[in-house]
Amino acid sequence: MNIARQLNRTKYIALLCIGLAIHTSCSKSDPTVEPVVEPPKEEESNASLFNKLIQVRNFAGTAKNDGNNAAPTVYYSLETNKGILETHRQTRNWDIAFSNIFNSHVSGNNGTNNTNFGYGNNATGGILIVEKAFDEVIEIPADSQFKLIGDAIGMDQNGDEGNGMGWLLYDFYGKLVRDHTIQNEHVAYALGNGLTLKSGKVIKPRTLIVRTAKGNYAKIKPVSMYKDLYTSDKWFKDSPHVFISFDYVLVPKGSRTFEIKP
Repeated sequence: MNIARQLNRTKYIALLCIGLAIHTSCSKSDPTVEPVVEPPKEEESNASLFNKLIQVRNFAGTAKNDGNNAAPTVYYSLETNKGILETHRQTRNWDIAFSNIFNSHVSGNNGTNNTNFGYGNNATGGILIVEKAFDEVIEIPADSQFKLIGDAIGMDQNGDEGNGMGWLLYDFYGKLVRDHTIQNEHVAYALGNGLTLKSGKVIKPRTLIVRTAKGNYAKIKPVSMYKDLYTSDKWFKDSPHVFISFDYVLVPKGSRTFEIKP
């Protein structure tokens, strides 16, 4: 009996060890190794762009827009003259953001304001708008005048939608600028050259001024929101949009004027 009990006990211990080993083997898994995602590297400014007249044509905003909800924000670098991916939002690689409905609001890149798209980064940019023609904007404003918030400048108050001085005028009903037709509805008029309403009211030209993410300066002339269409007589409801066109002059920090050099 003692021998039988001993054998049974030995057998039980052996089976227990096997069971524990199997359980340990089955339940054990290799630890998950999260891939290391390197943040985008900061790009160097293109010095050859300084003090030149730069023309940007058909920078793609969003094609899918219901007119009621904010469109995906798109970003542009004035210092390298190209569009920037959203993954670079926390860098100084972009200088101006086009956001909200029809990408109709613009902002600079600033890391200190919690409404700014660059909040938390080390960018020092900002934006403002003046009621002057592009060629008449000579002096660089004081840094205290620049707006740091997101969606800083939008549609003009003289349109059907808008608040304050804007860089675009929105004719929702198609009656403000031209005789009413369906095709004249929902047109966004860039105000770089100004605009005369049907009422006879003259909207003066508008120029945007940007302090870039790295502290340089640019002035911007709004040209169009429609693909390959650069004059207001060609803008209609069904014209392909949003394709942002603008002219700009970039000057280095320390400059006092927007000088174009040969």
